[in-house]
Amino acid sequence: MSIILTICYFVLALGLFIYSYGFVDLNLTLSSNPKIFAFITWVQKLVYFNRPLSTQIYLGFIVLIFSLFVLTLIYSQKQKLTKFPWKAIALIGLIFALFYPFLSSDLFKYLFSAKMVIVYHANPHLVTPNTFPDDTWIRFMRWVHTTSPYGPVFTLMTIPYYLLGFGKFVPTMYLYKLDALVWYFFSIWLIGKLANKLSKDKTRIILAQLFFALNPLILIEWLGNAHNDAPMIALLLLSVYFWQKGRRGWSFLSLLLSIGIKYVTLIFLPLIFLRKKLNLSLTIRYLLLVLFLAPIFYHYSFQYQPWYVTWLIPFAAILGNTNILLLVGSYSLGSLLRYLPFVSTSLWGATPLQFALYSFAPPLITGLILFVSRKLRKL
Repeated sequence: MSIILTICYFVLALGLFIYSYGFVDLNLTLSSNPKIFAFITWVQKLVYFNRPLSTQIYLGFIVLIFSLFVLTLIYSQKQKLTKFPWKAIALIGLIFALFYPFLSSDLFKYLFSAKMVIVYHANPHLVTPNTFPDDTWIRFMRWVHTTSPYGPVFTLMTIPYYLLGFGKFVPTMYLYKLDALVWYFFSIWLIGKLANKLSKDKTRIILAQLFFALNPLILIEWLGNAHNDAPMIALLLLSVYFWQKGRRGWSFLSLLLSIGIKYVTLIFLPLIFLRKKLNLSLTIRYLLLVLFLAPIFYHYSFQYQPWYVTWLIPFAAILGNTNILLLVGSYSLGSLLRYLPFVSTSLWGATPLQFALYSFAPPLITGLILFVSRKLRKL
């Protein structure tokens, strides 16, 4: 990665970092420090009270960071990079991990589940957060009327952060968000290992890792918004890694932990029991297809959420097929465009058709271009 590209990423990440704090809930005080309080109040005025400008800024950031993403991948190919830029990625990842979770409030529900266990001795899978209306965290939470839709493994994972944060929301939040970096780096390493099984071309392996590591949707959803899809997918990758090495016991254990975070990774279970030998390429294709379709049948979700698309990115990267990379990359763009109605109104008020257009227009246009290009080459 060139110095210019790294600097551009650093500047964009800092800009988005500042912008993210404008979304701090008006019922939440992150710090009583006068300078920090003044800074957050200043950005909140933009996000909450000048929504047309805020929407333009968000759209500008998305266009710029995707453009930079594409340029970096092109640079990687042209320069035939054979060494992954861990230092630059670590710096970029750290900045995103320190974002305020500006496009999702799921993190609050994660952490409150730990609080329910430790403080109220309640089972978050059976008891709803609004059972404790006097708790100060309720003021800035969402989905307080529902029980936890996640697995018990994930609930157990959140407890150490609550304990290490001494029950205080802010340190607990940042401890959890910094942990997302571990799953992010671990996934980059696993993608490199699995891509190496399909191709010994170092340039292709680095491209696979960069396609995942610098994908704006991964940076924003896994690190910025700190969705628990990060540990879920990382453990699924680990399960595939152990399976192709013939370590079926470890593969099964990794998969069980992944399923215990979000049940969707049950889709890999049939392969463990039905196949004694793993064809890695076919397995990756199977996972791509099923993970694309899975949210349609996911019982808890009433719509295809943007972060579900992060499930596809690691496997598209490993496979390395150019057409699939283009389609998944454009789908990532559509997923972030889906937030435009929220940024402009603070409500999820768009119609299903509007959400579908935001999400699916980029990959459909990309698919059409690829189809026409193939036809033209045959003439």
